[in-house]
Amino acid sequence: MALFTRLLKLHTGSVPLEDFFTELVAYLFEMNKEILYDWLIDIGLSDVNNYSDVYISTQKEFDPLDGDASGNRPDVVIELIADNSCDIIFIESKIGSMAGLDQLQRYAKVLDRMPNFRNKFLFFITRNFEPKDKAVILEDIPTSPVQFKQLRWHQFYRFLRSQPDTMLVQEIILFMEKYNMAHNNQFSSVDVITLVNFTKSLKIMEEIMWGKVSAEFKSVLGAIRNRASALTHVQAHGRYLMTTYMSGWWCGLGFILNTEDLTGYPRVCLILEVAPSSPHRAEIIAAMKDIAKKDGWESRYLGYSNAWASVVREKSLQDFLSNVDHVISIEEFFLQALIELRDIRREYPNLPWKTVTTVRIDPDISTSDVD
Repeated sequence: MALFTRLLKLHTGSVPLEDFFTELVAYLFEMNKEILYDWLIDIGLSDVNNYSDVYISTQKEFDPLDGDASGNRPDVVIELIADNSCDIIFIESKIGSMAGLDQLQRYAKVLDRMPNFRNKFLFFITRNFEPKDKAVILEDIPTSPVQFKQLRWHQFYRFLRSQPDTMLVQEIILFMEKYNMAHNNQFSSVDVITLVNFTKSLKIMEEIMWGKVSAEFKSVLGAIRNRASALTHVQAHGRYLMTTYMSGWWCGLGFILNTEDLTGYPRVCLILEVAPSSPHRAEIIAAMKDIAKKDGWESRYLGYSNAWASVVREKSLQDFLSNVDHVISIEEFFLQALIELRDIRREYPNLPWKTVTTVRIDPDISTSDVD
């Protein structure tokens, strides 16, 4: 197993995959500025040869914009120093998640308000396909010098393969291969098989979820988003879930697809997840710590203040394959999990269980990021 994969596994539950990979890339750029400059040339920046120095920081906090409750924290900030001017780059990275609500628009505004920089760039780099409209990102600052560029991590992977084969470069390449950031634009035989069988798999999941289980889910939580919204989670977060949203947190039940290891089994789960900015985060986290002590329940990121934190009741799909009827056995697991959730709701009546219709949260740290 590669070094960085080992290190990430040591910190599973406290360091999200995206943050860990951000630190790797930032460290690479700090240790080898020529790689940074070569990469900037590779993606089309023209003034690279004029830079004399560079400063790189990660998770740098910027003050909230007018009307915002919390600050802004791009994954990487790169300040490029020339003789008579400075340029700046914000990098926002997404691997197993999608951009948060208005996240890129806010970062563009932060850049726009920063004085003393000649060129200002906002890079949005994703593992998965997530197209963004430049006009929408910059619509509130139409005369701004901010430039928006969208990239994919597989492009960076191919760039690294062209660089001198140092130990650090090789370890990052192996890490990207492990976490599916190295894919090309061709269908593999596995992709074709998956595509052919997806409709059948979807019908089985629908049969399990949208009968007794959805009725019980609504009975326990009071509301449920429509079935069509579950399909959006497949592309956004690698999961097929029925969901409901409360004040600053949400609940989902369904299937977590294994987007990191294509040979791994999906998981079936019930998840409660709280936003980093939730006004009720402290009391929800306290309750989650107790819930995680219950038989069959596990916690995710409870000690990591900037991450979506959760408790999960889950099993691998592999655990059900020996049963005669997979639909019935998984349905029974979900119904039992909902019985336990009803008991949890009774045990913690003061938590904000009331559902909301206007969703102001966007879970961009997902359980698919956890091994």
